[in-house]
Amino acid sequence: DHRDLHSFPTRRSSDLDKAYITGTVLSVGGNAIPVSDKFVNIVVSTARKEPSTVKDIINVIANKKIVKKVKEGSHVKISGSLQTRTQDRHLYIYVFAEDITVVTPADAEDSDQVRFEGYICKDPILRTTPESNRKICDLILAINDRGYSYYVPCICWNSVAERMSEKAVGDKFYVTGRLQSREYVKNGRTYVINEVSVIHIEDCFTESDDEVED
Repeated sequence: DHRDLHSFPTRRSSDLDKAYITGTVLSVGGNAIPVSDKFVNIVVSTARKEPSTVKDIINVIANKKIVKKVKEGSHVKISGSLQTRTQDRHLYIYVFAEDITVVTPADAEDSDQVRFEGYICKDPILRTTPESNRKICDLILAINDRGYSYYVPCICWNSVAERMSEKAVGDKFYVTGRLQSREYVKNGRTYVINEVSVIHIEDCFTESDDEVED
C-alpha cells in the first residue's frame, strides 16, 4: 500500500466512523507507518478498565499542525477516525487524528472507543480459546470511505461469536468496541498488532447484540 498521506481525507463527513483515545504518549515521530512530511507518527499507551492491568499500544497519525504541544509523556485526548494500511505485509491499524488535546491524568482517565460501519469481506472464523474454552469469532470488516477501503480485524466473544460466525461476506454491520494490542515476533522482529474487541455489533438492517469481554 503506497498511498501518499497528502491525499488522505483530513476529516470525515460521517459520524459513523469515529475513534476516541485518551492515554499517554510513548513516542512522537518514528517511521512505524510511512507518512509524508506533513504528518507524524504518534504512539499512545492506554490502560484498560480495572481490574485489568493491561495497557494497549495504539498508533496515531496526525498533521504536524495539531501536535505542536504534544511530546513524549504527554497525557492526551485524541478524536479521529479508524484507518488501516499494509506495509511490508503487515497490517497497521491506526487512528487518523482530527484533534489532539493535552490534558492532565486527573482530568481525563484513560479510555479507548471506536465505532464504525463495515462490510464483512472475508468468511468469519469461529474458534475456541485453549485456556478458557471461550468462543471467539474473527472478522475482517471493510470501511469504505471516499474511494479508499480500510480492512479492520475484529474479535467477537461468546454467544455473539457464534452468531457472527454464521454471517456472510457482504453483510453490513455497525460496530462499537475498543482497540486492543498484542505482540508477535516474525523473522526476529517484534510487531504490535491491533484489532477491535467488539462490545456492540448491530446488523444494519435487522438485529443487534452486545458482548463485553471479561
